[in-house]
Amino acid sequence: MRRYDLVGRREIRLADDVPVPVPGPLEVLVQVRACTVCNRSDLAYFHYYGLRDHCAQGCFGHEIAGVVERVGPGVTRVRPGQRVFVRTPLTTGYADYAVAREVSVGALPDAIPFEQGAILQLLPLAVHATRGVTLGDRVAVVGQGPVGLMALRMAAARGAAALTAVDLDDWRLERSRLLGADACRRVDGGAGELAGVGEGFDVAIDAVGTPTTLNACVGLVRQNGLVVMLGTHHVDTKVTVDLVTWERKGLRVHSSAEPTDTARAGAMAVAERLAAERADELRLDKILTHVLPLTELPRAVELLSASRALYPDGEPAPYAGPPPKVLKVAIRP
Repeated sequence: MRRYDLVGRREIRLADDVPVPVPGPLEVLVQVRACTVCNRSDLAYFHYYGLRDHCAQGCFGHEIAGVVERVGPGVTRVRPGQRVFVRTPLTTGYADYAVAREVSVGALPDAIPFEQGAILQLLPLAVHATRGVTLGDRVAVVGQGPVGLMALRMAAARGAAALTAVDLDDWRLERSRLLGADACRRVDGGAGELAGVGEGFDVAIDAVGTPTTLNACVGLVRQNGLVVMLGTHHVDTKVTVDLVTWERKGLRVHSSAEPTDTARAGAMAVAERLAAERADELRLDKILTHVLPLTELPRAVELLSASRALYPDGEPAPYAGPPPKVLKVAIRP
């Protein structure tokens, strides 16, 4: 089979004679029909391989949709021939086949195209990230890339009374309006402008993952408010915070990570129900912007790499914001 591997910093290699992997106990072999490029993890692994230890440990190409080819011993939730989406596989989705643990596989409804279905990898993540949003909350989502937009939809589904979308880019904020934002605030990324978004939010979600955006969320929330770390801190792995402010406000905080299989299974079960019963409300068609063949993965990475978020916070960068008019790029084997 064909497979792209990340073999060095900014170096990916296509092989066309790789053996098809064999699923082990509680594992599933999926014929990949689409794999979307992760705007944060995949790009950070690509640009920081060898510079950040974790960039050689994560799975490059982890947002998959496809058809179950074979199941390993003990698998009961899915069957061969079933359409599925995958969160965090064991092998790359930039290939003809990929292996994933059963707990990371969800049922993909027939009505959702594979290219859009791969985006559903973000759904259990957003479900878990918004677990602290309650009925009537005022929620600010800082960063309107794909994961921020998915968090916006999940906050709405949980009954948030007011949703404020914050981003550097007017085009992305237009997408936010289409996905249900009540208010949109364009900022330049500086701490001053972010602080000007307001205060008194019940929940502030950092969907970018930089020191500036995390600390801005601290300022946005009310006393005893909730700060959610959704954007992954792949580039600035160490963040300085003002603990006096955190203590004075009595803030609550949680991340989006699912630390146990129980949490993963719970978030996946909710994501499967939403995909089956409320797919239209997810507006996946507004998040998918490009579809390319597997051989054009280098072009997809180049397209998405025109992003300020790939450079350390506060350091000079050749880009002022996100790549223009690009959200999700699907790779189709």
